[in-house]
Amino acid sequence: MILIWGMSVSKFNGIGDERSDTMKRRDTFRLIPITAAGMFSIVRSAKAMEHERYTKQPGDLEPLCLKYPVVIRDLLQDIRATQSEKIIEASYAISRTLRKGKTVWCHWNMGHTYRSDIFPERNGMPLFITEGYDPKKSMDGDLLLLSFPMDIAMLRDLDKKDLFVIGGTDPWGGDPKNAELIKKDIQEMRFRPYSDIWIETNMTAIGPRIYIPGITSPIGPVTGPVYMTLFWMMMADTCRIMSLEGIPIAVAGDEPKLSGKDVQWVGMANPLMNDLFDEIMRELELIGSERGDIRKIASMAVDTVLGGGNVYFYSRYIYSFASEAWGRRGGLSFAKGIADGTKEGTKKDCVIMGVYKPDDEVDLKNLDEFKKRGMRIASIGPITRDFKVPKGRAIFKETEAHVGRFVETYGTFAIPGFDKKVCPTSGILNCAILWVACIEIATQIIERTNGNVPSIGMSGALEMSRVHYPHTQNLVNTRGY
Repeated sequence: MILIWGMSVSKFNGIGDERSDTMKRRDTFRLIPITAAGMFSIVRSAKAMEHERYTKQPGDLEPLCLKYPVVIRDLLQDIRATQSEKIIEASYAISRTLRKGKTVWCHWNMGHTYRSDIFPERNGMPLFITEGYDPKKSMDGDLLLLSFPMDIAMLRDLDKKDLFVIGGTDPWGGDPKNAELIKKDIQEMRFRPYSDIWIETNMTAIGPRIYIPGITSPIGPVTGPVYMTLFWMMMADTCRIMSLEGIPIAVAGDEPKLSGKDVQWVGMANPLMNDLFDEIMRELELIGSERGDIRKIASMAVDTVLGGGNVYFYSRYIYSFASEAWGRRGGLSFAKGIADGTKEGTKKDCVIMGVYKPDDEVDLKNLDEFKKRGMRIASIGPITRDFKVPKGRAIFKETEAHVGRFVETYGTFAIPGFDKKVCPTSGILNCAILWVACIEIATQIIERTNGNVPSIGMSGALEMSRVHYPHTQNLVNTRGY
């Protein structure tokens, strides 16, 4: 369950601190434009004040579930205050790779998978991204975004080739804080020695950040919202730079072609990463505005689990929203993931649908199937296309409760030369709302069972999981949660 991305622990061995000539040559590269170092000096001082504002109250904030967006915002504030130069440098490196006709590989952490937010026909996704990493197809001069667990053979392949690597800490392996808690063989998986640009995210070996008395594993994974934000910040300025170079990029999705005088084209003089960051921070703060619907979703799930039923988390593609909830470090152990075509679900069960557009025909087909089986249904995701609610059928119109009314389907920026807007925020917000809902589910279980704490998953990478995992499974098997 924990090794959902299909990698056995035994493969993590053999990486030491030795650095090849290729890796040593990488240290000679300093690719940031000459003006960029000074560009963010004002940002750092301003954001330090904003960070102080956001961190004064989290210890007193109620309810517990709304501590999660505060944690995410604090992590992102710290990263922007210290890593902005690295993020803009990464955008320039990606654009240079594209201008040379080379491949941009994405093995970047997006939560429980490296492709949670880059699925087929993803609105706002630039089509220069190649998901995963294939040693048989990669070539010298390619670029790799790397912050998700990688097979040892694939890491060794990086030592053989002259790839440009943009790296970030992964909670698996030897790079995060408290890496001594990771199993010894997995500690040998380190990305920093391979990285030309290293984006420090302050991730820990434990991972989640919300603690509930009575559990040894915290709830609320943070890599999804944090790393997706960093990914789209890099993509925003890559697209801006390519536009300035006169090289338009094809964009995925079903958004109509941008045209007419009403299109609000973005300014191109300054980095877009800052504007995207501000929008994401605003939307994270708005999660609390739908607290009542969050409680409704949680109540539905708790009714189900205490009644002996299953709580399913659905997304069209299993590796997206569904995978984020299922078998996750810091997630509810009883959660189950399902996707398009599933045969699971009965009238005893409920399903929380994660959608990325309000009227996706495949999601509507599955909604009808869930109804036929008598399941209770809630939903999370955007309700608008270009800020307009669809007139016909839409998922949120037909479910028991919905959260995400402030989230938009299409991308954030209309960039000159691009026929669709780029950089959606719905994946980041869907992930954040999911964990707010799960924390509320845990809270309501405790309230309604007079203090029983639900089983929370722990990573198989941690030494302590050898004892923790059997305990969590026994809890779920004997009481359902």
